[in-house]
Amino acid sequence: MNTNKNAILHSALLVALSLAGAQAAAAAPMAPELPSGWEACGGVAKAGMNDCAVKTSLHSCVGQAKTDGEPDSYVFLPKGLCGKIAKGTVLAITKDDLAKMKSMMMKKM
Repeated sequence: MNTNKNAILHSALLVALSLAGAQAAAAAPMAPELPSGWEACGGVAKAGMNDCAVKTSLHSCVGQAKTDGEPDSYVFLPKGLCGKIAKGTVLAITKDDLAKMKSMMMKKM
């Protein structure tokens, strides 16, 4: 009987630790990958719906745009589409830029 109690206790502890780890991973800011054939389109993201932001922004993380249409917060769109959207501006974001943002974010953690 004591063995069953220990097994149940260990299982419950393992589940609790797994859930805590999953929540911590979900809370960590993530820089998105630049999809092939897509471009960063600034000025069109709704508040909290941006993919990322340029280095000069007040933030550089997914979902941190405070207002609609922030010019330095962007979403990824297929190439050629951004120029067709009112107030859409193609931002020169490269894979190297995203890699630098990721490394800066990891240092902050």
